[in-house]
Amino acid sequence: MPFRNYSQFDSAALDVMTAAYDAVVARLQLKNDDPLTGKLAAKIANLAAEGERDVGKLTEQALLGLK
Repeated sequence: MPFRNYSQFDSAALDVMTAAYDAVVARLQLKNDDPLTGKLAAKIANLAAEGERDVGKLTEQALLGLK
């Protein structure tokens, strides 16, 4: 789980963040050791910290942030 050290988020937020992370990883076919996974987790955490809780929006915004 990429967000195990993000205690500022409640379990519902972490579930949404993880779903978005998994969606992007699957879409881009990333491996666990790919350097982009760290950037992806950080981008999703930043978006969630701003209040975004929609999996689809997190996924799309994270994808845009990686391009």
